[in-house]
Order: sequence, then C-alpha cells, then structure tokens
Amino acid sequence: MRRSSSCVVFDVEWAGGPLPGEWVEGPWPARLPDGSAADRDRRLTYFEPRVSASLFGARGRPARWHLHRPPDADADTDADQPAVRAVELLRVPAAAGLDDRRRGLAVLHVRLGGDPLGELPTLARLPADRARLAGILPDAVRVADSTRRAWTLTHVTFARGRPPAVMPAEYATWTTTDQWLWLLASATPLDRFAPDPEDAGLFAGRVRFSADWQALVLRDGAAFVGTSPDPGGEAPFHASAARHVHTVYLDVFLLGRLQYLGANALANAASELGARDWDANRLRRLEGRLIEQRRALWSSHITSRGKADELLTRFQEQLRLDQLASHTATGLADTARFVEEARSRRTSVALSLLSAVGLPFGLAYAGAALWGQPGPRNLLLATGVAVLLTIALFAAVPSLRGLLSDTMWDRAED
Repeated sequence: MRRSSSCVVFDVEWAGGPLPGEWVEGPWPARLPDGSAADRDRRLTYFEPRVSASLFGARGRPARWHLHRPPDADADTDADQPAVRAVELLRVPAAAGLDDRRRGLAVLHVRLGGDPLGELPTLARLPADRARLAGILPDAVRVADSTRRAWTLTHVTFARGRPPAVMPAEYATWTTTDQWLWLLASATPLDRFAPDPEDAGLFAGRVRFSADWQALVLRDGAAFVGTSPDPGGEAPFHASAARHVHTVYLDVFLLGRLQYLGANALANAASELGARDWDANRLRRLEGRLIEQRRALWSSHITSRGKADELLTRFQEQLRLDQLASHTATGLADTARFVEEARSRRTSVALSLLSAVGLPFGLAYAGAALWGQPGPRNLLLATGVAVLLTIALFAAVPSLRGLLSDTMWDRAED
C-alpha cells in the first residue's frame, strides 16, 4: 500500500466559550503538489455561490475553523490515539432549521497505517469514546449526545495499481477493487456484517473517475481506491487525488450531511403539525424553513467542474434524501391546503349563519319600529318574535341546520 488516509466526520455541539487562539478561520488549507494551498478562496472557485456560505461561512460571519497538527503532535499521545493531521469544525447554518443552534460537524483528517481495513472500524466508533477525543477537540466543543458512529471518507492507493484480494472465496466474483471499496466505505468487518455477494445493488453508489481511481458511496461512508500504480511522492496524479479527497470532495459530503440534518429536522417538525386552524402560523414558519433550506442547502448541482455533483447525488440516494424532502414538501403543501380550505369554510359558514340569524331579527325590529311604540316592552316583544322566527327558519330549512351542525363538529374537533 502506498497511501492511506481518512476523514472522520461526526456531530458535535458548542458547549460554550470561544475556540482557543490556535484555531484558524476557514477550512484546512491542504498543500497541493504545485505548492499552493486549497484554502477558502480557492475552494470558492470550485463551488457555486449558493452553497458556499453553508460550507465556509461569510466574511465577518465565520462558520468553519481548522487546527493543523504538526507531524510530531502525536508523539506525546497514547499509542491507541488516531494519527490526526488536522481538525476542522463547521457550524450547522441557520438555514438547516435545527432547534439547537449550537450544532456542528467535526472532521478529523487521519493518517492511516498499513492496515486501514482494521483501523477504520475503530475510527467509526470513535465518537462513542469521549475520552479519546478529549485531547483532540477544544474544550468549547463536545460530541453530540445522539452521536454513536462517525461517517468516514477514505482514500488508499497501491504501488502496483490494482489492490490485492482481501475477502474470502465467496466473493471471488467481486474484483479486488470492489472488495476494497466495500470494506473501506462500510468501515465494517465481515464478521459484523457480511454483504450478499450476488447483490448488484450494493455498488449503486459507485462513481468512476478514470482508469486511475474509483469511488463508492454508502450510507455510513465513502471510499476512493486507486486502480493504477502509485510511485509515491508529491508529483504524480495520486498525490493530487489525495488532496482532492481531503478538500473539495470532503466539502461535497459535508454539504450532504447538512442536507441530511436539515431535511430530517424539518420532517420531524412537520410530523408534529396538526391540521388545525391555530397551527396556521406554525405551518407558515415551516414553509419558510423549507424555502430557506432549498435556497441555501438543497441542490444537486453544486459545481460545473469534476465529479462532485455525482458524488453528492450518490450520497443523497443512499440516504433517500430526495424522497424525504419530496414527502415533507408534499405534506406541508397538503396541510396548508387543508388548513386554508378549513378556514375558508368556517368563514363561509359564519357569514351564512350571520345572514340567517340577522334576517329574522332585522324584520322583527323593523316591524316594531314601524307599527309599535318605542319602549322596552316593544323591544322585548320584537326580540321574542325574532327568536321564534329564527327557530322556525332553522326548522324549515335543512341546510341551515347543516351549517349549525358543521360549526359544532368543528368545535368538537378543535
């Protein structure tokens, strides 16, 4: 094996207080083979402006920070600590609509050793081990309570090109590249989950870049595997590919993770919404959240360069985000239509009842004014006659009784 590295992504919360001074605003500016840095300004040229604020924040309103750890930073740590090259923090934007505005994402850029298939399952379980993360995350940030597993993004290459076989004979029909793609992307050993070797749908998330490398996107991770020889060093193609994995392709999956958080938060809020008149204001707020998510987060076309759009689409397919977003939008539209129709019907019923009641009272009072003498006795007599006329009118006209019944039924439902 020539190169092996991974990005470990998990949910965090800001516990309070600022980040230490050594944390720098912006994404980790990995050095490119030509000597330049993949910093915020350079990445902004890759992505469309509509998603850049969610990934990098805006000038004067930072949303992303990084801490570079020099190669000797791991010398003072325990042997079981991951070899972290850099750490990034990304605040979840307000457009995601999460109730907890302290939520964020943490990214650990990790150097893997000679056995990435053995290391990845441990890295995937890292968020559950708060003690191991205590020396990596700043004091102001902690792992979110609901987080039990990390999402991993892994890149490996081999000196001879095609990787060696690593799965038992049952998977002999799989190419060695597919064996590595599956095990790296799932970050799960075969003794914990053995996939069906005849299930062609397992590789629906494949992205073919070129004859030099491929990717596989799964629910809990993604993997990039080199398929041509990697001589090592900083000059060859695979060095640039490794930097792309830890920069722009990482950004693609971070955007997908933000979409996932926002879509689920909105779907959960919509599921608690009832089709009642007093929920109309809450319904309008949820519709506003949907519009804001679509504006700032929800897009499948985020760049006109490279394979980033295809990677994001595969991620969305793995989590069925399109179906979730469509179902939520349809549910909100149906609820809004029902509430609006109910309010219109109630208004119509109220006006009809007002007319039905007003007619007898108007006639009775008009007759009393024309033929009677003004006074309390005349007013009481006219009111009694009006009440009798109203009762007679409702008894004689079934549709009026139906309006009254509908009104009482609506009140009972509320």
